[in-house]
Amino acid sequence: MVTVEPGLIGGEVNRILEAHKKKGGHDIQYKIGPDPSSIDSCMIGGIVANNSSGMCCGVSQNTYHTLKDARIVLVDGTVLDTADPESREAFKKSHAALLQGVQALAKRVQGDRELTNLIRRKFSIKCTTGYSLNALVDFPADEPLEIVKRLMIGSEGTLGFVSRATINTVPEWPNKASAFIMFPDIHIACKAASILRNETAVDAVEMFDHASLLQCREISEDLSKLVKGLDGELDPTAASLLVECRGQSPEDLQASIDDVCSALKLAGVPFGARKLDPQPLETYPFTEEAKEYSVFWDVRKGLIPIVGAARETGTSMLIEDVACPVENLGDMCVDLMEMFHRYGYMEASCFGHALEGNMHLVFAQGFRTPEEVKRFGDMMDEMCHIVATKHSGSLKGEHSTGRNMAPYVELEWGAKATELMWQLKEMFDPEFVLNPGVILNHDLDVHLKNLKPSPAASALVNRCIECGFCESNCPSRDLSLTPRQRITAYREISRLRTMESRNAEEEKRLKDFERIYEYDGNATCAADGMCQEKCPVKINTGELIKAIRAEDMSKQTTASNLAMSVARHFSGLSSAVPSFLNVVDMAHGLLGPKPLEVVSQALNKASGRMVPVWTPYMPAGASPLKQPQPPAVPQADSGIPRKVVYVPACVTRMMGPARGDTITQSVPDVLLSLFSKAGYEVVYPEGLSGLCCGMMFNSRGFKEASGFVGGNMEAAIMAASEGGKYPVVMDTSPCLSQVKSSLSEPSLRFSLYEPVEFIRYFLMDKLEWEAKKEKVAVHVPCSSKKMGIEESFMKVAEKCATEVTSTGVPCCGMAGDRSMRYPELSAASLQHLNVAGCSDGYSTSRTCEMSLSTNSGIHFKGLVYLVDQC
Repeated sequence: MVTVEPGLIGGEVNRILEAHKKKGGHDIQYKIGPDPSSIDSCMIGGIVANNSSGMCCGVSQNTYHTLKDARIVLVDGTVLDTADPESREAFKKSHAALLQGVQALAKRVQGDRELTNLIRRKFSIKCTTGYSLNALVDFPADEPLEIVKRLMIGSEGTLGFVSRATINTVPEWPNKASAFIMFPDIHIACKAASILRNETAVDAVEMFDHASLLQCREISEDLSKLVKGLDGELDPTAASLLVECRGQSPEDLQASIDDVCSALKLAGVPFGARKLDPQPLETYPFTEEAKEYSVFWDVRKGLIPIVGAARETGTSMLIEDVACPVENLGDMCVDLMEMFHRYGYMEASCFGHALEGNMHLVFAQGFRTPEEVKRFGDMMDEMCHIVATKHSGSLKGEHSTGRNMAPYVELEWGAKATELMWQLKEMFDPEFVLNPGVILNHDLDVHLKNLKPSPAASALVNRCIECGFCESNCPSRDLSLTPRQRITAYREISRLRTMESRNAEEEKRLKDFERIYEYDGNATCAADGMCQEKCPVKINTGELIKAIRAEDMSKQTTASNLAMSVARHFSGLSSAVPSFLNVVDMAHGLLGPKPLEVVSQALNKASGRMVPVWTPYMPAGASPLKQPQPPAVPQADSGIPRKVVYVPACVTRMMGPARGDTITQSVPDVLLSLFSKAGYEVVYPEGLSGLCCGMMFNSRGFKEASGFVGGNMEAAIMAASEGGKYPVVMDTSPCLSQVKSSLSEPSLRFSLYEPVEFIRYFLMDKLEWEAKKEKVAVHVPCSSKKMGIEESFMKVAEKCATEVTSTGVPCCGMAGDRSMRYPELSAASLQHLNVAGCSDGYSTSRTCEMSLSTNSGIHFKGLVYLVDQC
């Protein structure tokens, strides 16, 4: 079991459990039961409040069934910790009336056979409509605390707040295999799912309908390559099942696969994407290759945003979450798709957890006219009757009731059960102050009121459905806004700006939004694009912010001209900065840290955040760049010259080690040493002192200046590498990423290397290695993560240290010099930095290393230093 607080992300909990297994040498890997597709973004608080389940956990391993204990905060402020005997006894005394009321309800329900049978039947499938009434029949009436504990699950904060939960974990078997099986008809696919549920021990069966398949193949070329026929013509009724088997041992896994294949063949169902082109089941084999089945599951996890992103601009993506007995699934899906088409929702999609009869219905809805709202209301009425009445299903399978489905709770449950829910609400929240109107609502038209529009804002972000997958990667998420909040706020600003006329209230709202957005939306955005890495449709909110900055700068002629002047005379800046940093470092030595901190903070405030805030880890100036020397060892006579073009970034040419660092060499000094040891001839590009990748201009919105220096950089690299003939190493990961993103000459793309990647693939076998460090921390910069080379960092570091730990931070928030000017950004991003027990820290971005050092208390430096020592 594991005890967690509500702010932890579900995927983080599983990674903690994985590390626990590794550290403790345990035989079995455990995880939490719920496995929603958003597990790497959703938090424990939401998982508990919604009674989340997911793709593999079904009903038996959902939050309700795996909860052991909870710390609950009630509306009157009382805290009940069900794991603490003293707390339990105190609560029995202080809230005897509440517990008596719960006991009375449980006795009444358990004495009513019809109601008991209804509750048991409803919860035999996925159901989160209304409250968890199964708590009233699953536990004896004389155990009211157990009932209270379970009533909180799926209650969406309307009965109380769960501030801590202890959850029984479940095994995560190491042997897995998945198959992506095509069917010519959704009804046939649902029949196959029912067979697998009833006749096998399959672990997961996820269904894709025709509409979702079309979107998936557009977004993932790899999926089309792995699934035969997916890239061709599909029948309009085509569907697929993503099937997963797991096993404690390879033999167990193979037995499960054999059972699945046997059951499907014996069922006689046709396979293939077209009825006129049937395929044998062997066309869709199980794969045990993680790289292959990860393609299937990555697409499945991102399916809701992928389908939602295809909607018409200006409409909102809505998702409903329905369930029925799996034997009814095919009929229900057909009925729902016919209903959508009747109401004009031609792009609606139906997909989800077929093994549990749980489908997600995704469709685009505009709220711009009364006619659109009426169409939505009429469709919702019919949808609810199809699911709840015709197919005896759940209007909410795993997303909890919310406000949109509150008017239909009684339709699904009937008057008697719904009255029970109202009584529970009145017992726990007599003043109706906790999340009012959610789950239960007397207003039967509430789902048609206070509708949130999704106006066009920018082509960069219009596809966003505000799912929140991006948020866990955002460095400002605990400081100001997350990417989806930036997009949502910018949509509102855009709506207000484009109004033909604004009244006084709307004018004030616009001004307030613009004022607040300047800091929360713009200034504190690192614009590093890590949000894009989590977004299934690759929306980069950082690009939106950079576009806003560029628009702002285009209106400031003086600033733009100054930027161009700096760009044209960059060598002057790169020669002046080291001297200035040495003066500041000398003042540090003479005056100590306090005066510099106080003065820089005052200047930062007075300058409107233009002057950086000094920290003790601010570097001294870099020593003058040394000229490359002949290699220390002779080149091997292999016919392939060992020659490399080395481009020291402007930041490593200007910034050396910080005061207190035990190493006084600069990054270029160390890399030259490594190249020499490996027998490489090194050349610099011409005009190196005036070269810059352009990031420092681009991130501020100076597009012209960025393009100017970027073009110069590319031309210099092109000449020095003889058109990409020789590898090019740039010692700072963000600079390499910037150059790669703006290349006009494609032949250079495959010649550019980040230092750690070059060490792994070119120097690893040419150097002698000895692990000289016990435990070190490694931080992979955002740019390196985006380039997909995290593994290289760990492989290289593991050659040099007995134990290597990742900092566990998606982005440090430094963003060039942004956190020098807004230090609270890095402080928020690095509050959970994982460096315990580490003697040193390493990365490949000098400015990132500064923020990491400031917020960890240990010196971070380039990973090349560690390699050179070992």
